[in-house]
Amino acid sequence: MKLQILLATRNGEKFIGTQLDSLIAQQHRREDIIEILISDDGSTDSTMERIREYQSRYPSMIRILPQRRSGSAAANFIRLAASSDGDLVFFCDQDDYWMPDKVHRMAEAFTDEDMPQLVYSDAYIADQDLKIIPCRDDRLQTRVRGSLTLEKLLVQNYIMGCTIAVNRPLVNGVCRDEYPGMQMHDWWLAIYAASFGSIRHLPIKLMKYRQHGDNAVGARDLGSMSYIFSHLDMRRLRESCGMLIDQAAGFYGCYGDAMTPAVERVFRDFIDLRKSNKLRRICTQIRGGYLKSTLPRVIGQLLYM
Repeated sequence: MKLQILLATRNGEKFIGTQLDSLIAQQHRREDIIEILISDDGSTDSTMERIREYQSRYPSMIRILPQRRSGSAAANFIRLAASSDGDLVFFCDQDDYWMPDKVHRMAEAFTDEDMPQLVYSDAYIADQDLKIIPCRDDRLQTRVRGSLTLEKLLVQNYIMGCTIAVNRPLVNGVCRDEYPGMQMHDWWLAIYAASFGSIRHLPIKLMKYRQHGDNAVGARDLGSMSYIFSHLDMRRLRESCGMLIDQAAGFYGCYGDAMTPAVERVFRDFIDLRKSNKLRRICTQIRGGYLKSTLPRVIGQLLYM
C-alpha cells in the first residue's frame, strides 16, 4: 500500500526542517511505502533549498512537483490531491510536528476500500517552539456536540486539514477542474465524505499543531471573549452566512447528479433558505439541524442566515 503525505509549502523555512524530520520518522508496515509529495506555492525564502537538501538525502521518499504559484493554501492542496496516486493520502502543513505513529494509527482506521472514507485525529495545540498550550478541547472549533452530520458540516468546518487522511475513492471522486464556492479544501473534503461515504474520528492526539502569527487558519477557542466579540460584526456575519450557502450551492452543482435522494434533500433545503422568509429560514435550520457548535454562533447564524 502506498501512503502518500501531501505537504503544501510557502515561505516555511523556519519550521519546514522539523516537520520533514517528523514525517521521515513515521512508523509503517514493512510492506507499505511512504512518499512525501510536496508542492511549493512560490516561496521567496530558503524553503525550497531546504526541501531539495532533504530530497538529496531521501530521494526515494520525497517527490517535488514543479514550483507553481497556486495563490492559496486550498488551491495548493487541491493541486497536490489531483497529482497524488497514493492508496491513502494524508494532508500536511509545513509548520507542525507529527507523532511517530500518526500515519500508522490512521492507516489502520480505514475500513472500506471501495467507498470514499475520511479519517481524522485530534491534535495538541502548541506554541511556535512546539510547547503544548493548555486548552479546553470542548471549546475548540473541532469539538463536535453529538454526531458529525452533513447538516452540521454545511454550516461549520469541524475538521482541521492537517489531521485528515482520505482513501483513493474519495480523492478520485472529489477531484475536478473547478470548485465553485469552496472555502477551504479540508471542509470540501469533509462534505464530500459525509455526502458519499463516511467520516471516522480517532480521538487521539497524533500531532502538534503549531499556533503562530503566520498560520493560514488558526486553532480557535470559540469560548473566548475575543472570538465572541469578533463575531458580533453584522456585516461580517451576513457575508459569512452567505458564503455558507454559496459553498453548498457550488458543491451541489458539482456533485448533485450523483447524490442519493436523502443527501440531495439536505442540500436543497439548505440552499433554498435564500428563497424563504425569515421565520421559515429559522424553522428550517432548527428542524433540519443546520446549526453551529456554540450558542453565540447559533444566534448569529439564525439572525443573519
